[in-house]
Amino acid sequence: MELIPGRSCGDCTVCCTWPTINKPEIQKVSGSTCRHCTAGGCAIYETRFPVCRGFYCAWRSVDIFDEGWRPDKSGVMPYVETEGISENFDLSTGIGLMLVGHAGKIVRQRWFQDFIITGVMNNVPLFLSLPGPRGHQAATVSLNTEEMVEAIRRGTVKDALEGALKILRGWDYAPAVITYSGNDVST
Repeated sequence: MELIPGRSCGDCTVCCTWPTINKPEIQKVSGSTCRHCTAGGCAIYETRFPVCRGFYCAWRSVDIFDEGWRPDKSGVMPYVETEGISENFDLSTGIGLMLVGHAGKIVRQRWFQDFIITGVMNNVPLFLSLPGPRGHQAATVSLNTEEMVEAIRRGTVKDALEGALKILRGWDYAPAVITYSGNDVST
């Protein structure tokens, strides 16, 4: 994976909190900040675990995201999605957008709506997600629906995104299962 030149995680620690990690070398429940995370970033960055070394949010690796999309500033953690991509797409990867900030405010922002419009109309697999409560899996819905296409045509994307957000907020979040043990870094 190539990273976007000039971008670094800096003091952004969004990925240190929201994902579940269930690897032999490290375990962490979602919604729990890693114990190695500090206000200035990862305290063990140079020697961090392989799973952490290999993960970069899409802001770091996909050039369609400008500086404003940095997760700690935008409230959105974009990520490359490889699961749940329908055969109807030409692409085998998509973009997930995990709302880690004020979700209602984010979906009302024009920059966010414009991104959704462009992606859906260009047949890019897009997913909207909310992190679950601590120790639970995230809730995720596809944005590539006939309803979204119709909302784009009618100019009511904000309403369609608020509808998707309502579905996500009503989700029956499944517990995240941690199968490995021995190095739980959850706080």
